Amino acid sequence: MLREPPPRAPASEHPYIAALISDVLTGTDEADARTQDRVRDLVARAKRGDGDAFGELYRLYHAPLYRLARAHLRGGAEDAVAETFLRAWKALPGYRDTGSPFVAWLYGIARHVVIDEIRGQARVEPRAEVPGGHVEWKVDDELILAAAIGRLPDEQRQVVELKFLMGATNAEVAAALGKSVGAVNAKQWRALAALRRMLEET
Repeated sequence: MLREPPPRAPASEHPYIAALISDVLTGTDEADARTQDRVRDLVARAKRGDGDAFGELYRLYHAPLYRLARAHLRGGAEDAVAETFLRAWKALPGYRDTGSPFVAWLYGIARHVVIDEIRGQARVEPRAEVPGGHVEWKVDDELILAAAIGRLPDEQRQVVELKFLMGATNAEVAAALGKSVGAVNAKQWRALAALRRMLEET
């Protein structure tokens, strides 16, 4: 017999949306110039073939890339992260600092890896029957949130993914998208409002 699911929290109380709004309200977005300088130095050294510098970049960006992959894939997030770094290492000699933050370049590679993986899973995975027994609601909530993020307009989705999954600052997101910080703030609030509405419908 299937266990009755617990009542879902209103979107305003949803833990993921609450965490996103909390990040905005507490001002966790202030740029750390020293970190940005450090990343530029590591990228320059890695471009010259310095494996230790690339290892530092791996340590800096592994967790955000994993969050991004896990938000969109049913499995294989770690493999997607590994593939992202492999492609980044191969492409790094041709990387040019055009003013857009390095995190945006890495994000672009990760998005392509995730899309390739989703297409691959759709081709080879059979449709599973609805499982019986206990449902792991934390995972279910994450899947619902990931689906909602995927339904956002492209620029709002990019803002949410870059800022809240990749950990980019508003200034970095603005540079990556070619928008003003004010425009990024507006898209961020619209995205959060849209996510709230979508979660209220679930």
